[in-house]
Amino acid sequence: VEGESVYRLYSPLTGDHHYTVSMKEVDKLVAVGWIYEGRAWYTPETGLPVYRLYSPVLIRGSHHYTVSVEERDKLVEVGWIYEGIGWYAMEK
Repeated sequence: VEGESVYRLYSPLTGDHHYTVSMKEVDKLVAVGWIYEGRAWYTPETGLPVYRLYSPVLIRGSHHYTVSVEERDKLVEVGWIYEGIGWYAMEK
């Protein structure tokens, strides 16, 4: 096992899945009704950064994950909030 654990949660309200490496975030989301589904996978210790973005106007699909800097920057231009690197993915 290498790197960090990526945890998966499910919102019965929106039908969305959410991924995070933060157990604090897991605990906060569970407290407001999300269902914790456990560890989804382990990240490599280094690799391709996966950027995490949030849309403050969407109810469903409000988080987006991408490895593309161009996609990240375009989404920020149209109002998405860049939340940093969510985790690292394996290189192709």
